Amino acid sequence: MPRANIIVVVDDRNEVAAVDAWFARWRSALNHVSEDYGWSCCMHIWQLEGPAEALAELPPSVVTGDEWTS
Repeated sequence: MPRANIIVVVDDRNEVAAVDAWFARWRSALNHVSEDYGWSCCMHIWQLEGPAEALAELPPSVVTGDEWTS
């Protein structure tokens, strides 16, 4: 399954709304959603794994890569 890392900046309301809508649509199809590694005051960071079509619909501005680091 394809993977993605995403970072959502809390101050960007459009980005937050887009990712919230994306999660509402795709969360049940994802194989993995990490805990939120971000800081709720500033950003949210998740590692995701799921169908290619789901990850392709992520807003490009939030995608930071497809490899997970430990």
